[in-house]
Amino acid sequence: MNCTNLKSINLPATQKTLPVSFLEGCTSLESIELPATLTTISADAFYGCMKLANVNLEEGLTNIGLRAFYNCKLTEITIPSTVTSIGNSAFKGNPTTTIVWKPKSCTIGSDDSAPFYSTNSQVTSFTFGDSVQVIPAYLCKYMKIESIAIPATVTSIGQSAFMYCTNLKHFEFPQGIKTVATSVLEGCTALEEVIIPSSVTTINQDAFYNCSALQAIRNYAYTPQTITERVVNNVNKQTCILYVPMDYIDLYQAKAVWCDFINIIGVATDLQFEEQTVQVSYLKQDESLHYMEAQKWQIPHAPRIEGFTFLKWQVLPGDLAEGIVLQAVYEANTPTEAPAVYTNPANPAQKLIRNGNVYILSSEKVYSVMGQEVK
Repeated sequence: MNCTNLKSINLPATQKTLPVSFLEGCTSLESIELPATLTTISADAFYGCMKLANVNLEEGLTNIGLRAFYNCKLTEITIPSTVTSIGNSAFKGNPTTTIVWKPKSCTIGSDDSAPFYSTNSQVTSFTFGDSVQVIPAYLCKYMKIESIAIPATVTSIGQSAFMYCTNLKHFEFPQGIKTVATSVLEGCTALEEVIIPSSVTTINQDAFYNCSALQAIRNYAYTPQTITERVVNNVNKQTCILYVPMDYIDLYQAKAVWCDFINIIGVATDLQFEEQTVQVSYLKQDESLHYMEAQKWQIPHAPRIEGFTFLKWQVLPGDLAEGIVLQAVYEANTPTEAPAVYTNPANPAQKLIRNGNVYILSSEKVYSVMGQEVK
């Protein structure tokens, strides 16, 4: 501690822990190689090492203590996937521009004690690893990122995670997210578009508060979420377009706050694969299993039927030359009162037929794919 002339240090290859204040105040320290055996960097270990510009944090590291790298000179930081806890202000005061975040789930300090917190943050690049499941609260607050890709593995995003990211222009919640957290995008004043998947059932207070540049909210939930005015406070409902599933416009027009948007436009929520190649497995009529690689195909839009909830499309055995046969599968909202056969009043051609605990839409949808069989 406070060895102000120390420029470098070699650690034993078997070192597992760096103790509290280990190199605190070593203002001339420029480099250090951390051993692969290291699991814990204790509180204040590198506090005030203002010339320390590069540190490789190895896989196997699990704990980073509070203020561990406070006021260092790190411009790039990669948090290994094995890290499970990071203490308050662990990287505060660094001129960091690039962060790679890999932990599956990690406990961090909150609000102004979050590990990267700075009202003058210079972070312009923040990348999530493809195994991340939980994005902690306040993780990216005040960062200058313009775009962010959230992995499909993410199932939870914490409160205020991207609050005051004033350069952020586009944000898409991944399918599987059920709750949009409080203030998650509050103060993102450059945000132009936000995409809410069909899995979201709850949008909490101030989620899009003061997102004054919003031009489009794409909300693909079949049931409009119950929200308060504060969720979209200072969003211009005269100019911001609300896109919703095409058969569900009337539900949004009748729902408090959502109904205040002047332009509510219905869109097909089909999943389309125009360019990429996908693999399809299917049964032929003789029940033999085949595979093919297909391009330029789409999953049809499921019709809304009052009193029932769409579950999935299922593929029936068929000869691919004639197209794949899809059946829409639904469940009754009140199973004990549902009949064996239900005719959709809005479209008498659509009949739901009970099949065990679910219902099958009787009108089969057939569509073709372009591709070749894979032996």
